[in-house]
Amino acid sequence: MRFSITFLLFIWIPVLVKAQLEPLNNPAELTEKLKQASISNISIKADFIEQRFMSALKEPQTSYGIFYYKKENKLRWEKTKPSSYVFISENNKVRVKENNHEKDVSSYNQVVGRIKDLMLTLVNGDFSNGKQFDPQYFQTKTEYIVKLKPRNKRMSNAFDYIQLSFNKKNLLLEELAFYEKSGDRNIMKFSNQMVNQELNDSLFKNF
Repeated sequence: MRFSITFLLFIWIPVLVKAQLEPLNNPAELTEKLKQASISNISIKADFIEQRFMSALKEPQTSYGIFYYKKENKLRWEKTKPSSYVFISENNKVRVKENNHEKDVSSYNQVVGRIKDLMLTLVNGDFSNGKQFDPQYFQTKTEYIVKLKPRNKRMSNAFDYIQLSFNKKNLLLEELAFYEKSGDRNIMKFSNQMVNQELNDSLFKNF
């Protein structure tokens, strides 16, 4: 696959937890809080910094961008530097643009569809239904940590686990992490989160 599937997977990013983890005694309470927060979050806009660590490179590859989400099922992941890359999804339609050129993703519909569904699953907090992941729950003084082991064979062959870090005060996602079977990892950190602000629908239709 040559249309930069790496970027489509850039939300799958592993994170090294610096604080001491301890098991969460009431995971059902946390999942209910996350679901309720998802219901109340009509829209989300956030800046992100992505770092991809690869065994073949001495230094991580770093990029910057903006993430947009709007109910129902509208996504825009826009990498702004060092290069331009945009992934937009509205309902069942997905479009990709790289360096001012739109990519033809029609031949990858099945793969792109799975990526889109995974994005929405993570954004909606619907990862504890037992269908896609086996979740484990932890906490630090400031964060809730959810570790997701993929149940899908194809996904589990590529990724060891996905890890999400939520701020305890507002339950917003601060880091999203994927550990790859190869040992490579990505780290995405979110900042300047703005919830329930008006987002124009054109963000999810046009580049």
